[in-house]
This record gives sequence, structure tokens and C-alpha cells, in this order.
Amino acid sequence: MRPQLPQLIPSEVCLDCPVCCRFPEKQAALSPFFFPEERLQVESINAKGSFREAGASKAALVACGHGFACSFFNPEDHTCRVYEARPLDCSMYPAVIMRSSDHSKVLLGADTKCPALARPSVKERLRQYLDLIQRYLENPTLSSQIGKHPQFITEFQEEVVELRELSLGKA
Repeated sequence: MRPQLPQLIPSEVCLDCPVCCRFPEKQAALSPFFFPEERLQVESINAKGSFREAGASKAALVACGHGFACSFFNPEDHTCRVYEARPLDCSMYPAVIMRSSDHSKVLLGADTKCPALARPSVKERLRQYLDLIQRYLENPTLSSQIGKHPQFITEFQEEVVELRELSLGKA
């Protein structure tokens, strides 16, 4: 089991958020990705929710309000049914990994849809948080795992502010 990253956004802010875990379209690029061992962990706790496909995969999205939500999201209380086993993708949010618009680079950015990023206390800690995420992701073991599962890296998203290039899999 991979250790959980520290959370940038305080839990009480997340629980009041109308954005997290919800998406405008059913095949949303930023829907959570689970590495194989993360998926096994979630399956072992028999939580309500499902995956789009077999093996390493994205969480299935289900109709929720005017859009879709992660199938592991509980819309009644805004909690995650697999919080203790949530994937790296969710653990590091609002930081996201994506390809540059020309696909020449892998970037670490912050999803501007996260309303907490507008809070001064969060803005102050964002750079330090991204430094931590970058070091974590560029660790050779994790970098190698990401290389084996390139679907962890999402496509370019305009609402994600590009902050820095990652050297995943580079010498």
C-alpha cells in the first residue's frame, strides 16, 4: 500500500465543495485513475462503486444532479466511500498530471475548478505542496509505475494551470 499524501485542502472545505468528484461529462478526462494495486485495495473493502474497465482503470461515473459523479462518491454527505483506500490521483488533488497541449511534456498543474485554490491560506501553501508532489512523482519507483500506466497522465485541460514540467521516466 502506497502511503497517502498530505491533504492540501482541509477536509471541512472538501465536504462543503460543490465541485470535487463531479464532472460535466460521463467520460471526463479528470475522473479518478486507479493503479492495479489501488484497484485491488478498493475491491477488497467491497465499497459501493465501480470501474469503467478491467485492470488498471478509471472510476465509473454515474448520473448525479446536472452531470456525473465518481461512482465512489456519496452525494448525500459529499464523502468518499473508499477514502481510506483512495487512489493517488485523488490523494494529490487539486494537483493533476497532464500532457502539454502539444503532447511534448508531462506537466504538474493545479485544477482551477477547485474553489479552495482561491483561499489565501491555500494559495500560500500551493507551491510547497506542488514541490512535495513533484518529488513524490519523480521517485524512480513511482515514475516507473506511471510509465507502465500512461493513462494516469490525463490529456491537456484548459482549466488546469500549468505550473511545472515533470521528468517522469527521464534519466
